[in-house]
Amino acid sequence: MMLSQNYYYIIAGLPDLTLDQGKLQFGTPELREVLRESLSERDYAFFQHLLLVYDNINLLAVMRKEEKDELVREGIYSWETIEAALDKPELLRPYMTSFIKSQQSETPLHPDLSPENELTTLYYEEMSALKHKFLRSWFNFELNLKNALLVITAKNNNIPYDKQIILANKAAVKIARSNSRDLGLTSEWPWIEKLLQISEIPDLLMRERAIDLMRWEFLDEYNTFNYFSLEVLLAYYIKLSIIERWLKLDKATGEEMFRQLLNDLQNSYEFSKEFSIKDGRK
Repeated sequence: MMLSQNYYYIIAGLPDLTLDQGKLQFGTPELREVLRESLSERDYAFFQHLLLVYDNINLLAVMRKEEKDELVREGIYSWETIEAALDKPELLRPYMTSFIKSQQSETPLHPDLSPENELTTLYYEEMSALKHKFLRSWFNFELNLKNALLVITAKNNNIPYDKQIILANKAAVKIARSNSRDLGLTSEWPWIEKLLQISEIPDLLMRERAIDLMRWEFLDEYNTFNYFSLEVLLAYYIKLSIIERWLKLDKATGEEMFRQLLNDLQNSYEFSKEFSIKDGRK
């Protein structure tokens, strides 16, 4: 069993979150630096899994011989490391190694998929099998949510979807074969009915907001009994990412989610004080 390290001192010491002219004064770049300096080596390696999505973008850009200016800087690997990996694929994560070799040998592991979808499939296959329970749960939820939304939307609009599903876990295979409205997964996914309702929302921004709130609720539910652990910091990072995205898309929604995160933090701090008092009585 993997023991979780207590990060009370990091969580309690995070700077106050403020908004200045629609921009977070302490956002994901600042949090990444705090985590890099403060987490144990093992836990920081776990955190980096949340950044690999940016490395996927960079890997595709390097393989297409795009300009270095196109680099997405949030990733783990430098542009030079990714370029070197074209000759030594083992420099990168196993799923990236497999992708590079399959593309270079012109023998794709998923022949019916575009290179982008093949890389995404390999990525989720590796992420959904991680040893860290929170990350494994998060990536499986994210994959299931995206696949379910894709199929529901495609069915609503009579669009073929068989080559778009990311078949990276058992649930994806079940979704692909299902003809029922709830994809045959209501008993396994209590949130599927809510997603069906969200898919009917005509306003695209409102629909996207509702989907991100589902992500937010998943994180809150997972961490119901976590207070000072790595899981709390990982969820905090994901929530900040969601807020940053909405501050770019729709300032009002971003500010609303920002206030919600502040409320979550306030509640956790109130608990921490109560916890300390009770702990002192032992």
